[in-house]
Amino acid sequence: MQSKVREFFEQFPLEEYHRGDIIIFAHMNLGVVYYIESGTVIEYDIAAKGTRTILNTFKATAFFPMSNAVNDVDTPYFFEAEGAVKLRKAPSDQVIQFVKQHPDVLYDLLQRTYRGADGLLARLSETMHGDAESRILQELDIIRQRFGYESVETGDLLMRKVSEIELAERTGLARETISRTIQKLKTKRGLKIQKGHFIISR
Repeated sequence: MQSKVREFFEQFPLEEYHRGDIIIFAHMNLGVVYYIESGTVIEYDIAAKGTRTILNTFKATAFFPMSNAVNDVDTPYFFEAEGAVKLRKAPSDQVIQFVKQHPDVLYDLLQRTYRGADGLLARLSETMHGDAESRILQELDIIRQRFGYESVETGDLLMRKVSEIELAERTGLARETISRTIQKLKTKRGLKIQKGHFIISR
């Protein structure tokens, strides 16, 4: 199925972005969908007071923003390259036609959408009812599920590098709260940090 998606997008131009490059500005309807060949892209919102909230992260083989392509509306959020990123850009109408013609691609897209929705609902629940510790652990668990991998040497579950600033942007907590709570979690939950990676021991 992934090879089918890749072959479809390979007919369109390749674009390269660097860390911090904005791919899509908020309130734009470009009429295109991007496919990620390599790298990761973050979707975020900026509040009136200027604080940034990371809403989602897209990795290789994902394509975005499908909401405005399906509903023909402006995207209300920003999309930014998290590092070096290679993208293919296809017209929205051709992507929609391709998805309609391939039920397996549509089903995979639906699965991804529901997984993402579940993650957002978990975040919302923790924001409304949880304390700083539970909100950070929830976010780390989401990152682990999507980007985690097992250490060949120790068998520990590792997550990609994530900074305190990024955790603040993902949870809505102040950076000082993140730093203070991480120290508590090291003692209470055995959370470890090694070269920027959060580690959850088995």
